[in-house]
Amino acid sequence: MLYATPKLPRAMLHILTVTNRTFKRLPGGQSMPVDEPVTTFWGVVLPLTNMDWKQLPEGSYTQNTQKLYTDDPVEIKTGQLIRDTYDGQQYTVTQKLSHNSIHPMLRFLVEGVVK
Repeated sequence: MLYATPKLPRAMLHILTVTNRTFKRLPGGQSMPVDEPVTTFWGVVLPLTNMDWKQLPEGSYTQNTQKLYTDDPVEIKTGQLIRDTYDGQQYTVTQKLSHNSIHPMLRFLVEGVVK
């Protein structure tokens, strides 16, 4: 028997791209970052709430820390880059947040990369 599960409002979501960053060695010993897109998914990045600021351990967040929400079953690892195709903003995944087992939503803490 299948049950209906809650979903994030589709009007809030837009396409995000998961990217792996590797470094290519150039002649002369220098390295250049190379971004390799892995997959795309529907999600939204939102600011932290006042409750988040209270519950997060000291030193684990900055002014650029935000939360990423998605319903898509996507594999995202700490250290990967997320690019928002809506405004071009990039984020680095810093931590996966837990959620209850009934809701399919995935949550991550992400750190905004200054443009």
